Amino acid sequence: MHPLKAISLLSWFSLLSFQLYLLWPGHGIDYYWVVLLAIPLLFPIKGLLFNQRYTYRWVGFMTMAYFCIGISELVSNPQLRFYGFGTTIFSTTLYLSVIYYARLLGLEAKR
Repeated sequence: MHPLKAISLLSWFSLLSFQLYLLWPGHGIDYYWVVLLAIPLLFPIKGLLFNQRYTYRWVGFMTMAYFCIGISELVSNPQLRFYGFGTTIFSTTLYLSVIYYARLLGLEAKR
């Protein structure tokens, strides 16, 4: 397994875990928002596992929404600062790894 693919999968799983972290009691978050944030992360798993370049490219765009959510929670909500920090870090890592891995898959396809 290529290191960029491993980083992508680990970042994807970590980002999904941070979305499910909101289910932990004491956050006061409605379950509707947790489902709304977690479900879109489940769609690309097949493409990520089977090296579909198109999936890697659109996951990069999808993670920008999570980056924005993470930054806004990091800055505006002290109660969810840990969630905001984790979401920001893992969405950034996922974005960078999927973009570079998609590029690598494109270069391998040209050979």
